[in-house]
Amino acid sequence: MPGDKRRTEVRAERVDTKCGSVGHMTADEIKRRSVGAVVNLTCPECGEIHLTEEDAQEAARRKISETARYRQIKEEAEEEA
Repeated sequence: MPGDKRRTEVRAERVDTKCGSVGHMTADEIKRRSVGAVVNLTCPECGEIHLTEEDAQEAARRKISETARYRQIKEEAEEEA
């Protein structure tokens, strides 16, 4: 109908930020949830790339403080202090 003002509702998620995170995801899961041509395939939870479901499960079992990325951020913060 011309002039019809109805809008289509669309559900979207931000997987590139912690607040939009749904836990550890594989690269395929991140691609499915992302919008646009440019997709950052790093996990929103730990910053690593998980290619398989087993990778994601192993990452979910690890403590964030045991990752190399966490140690790097901690060292940088301590140097600034």
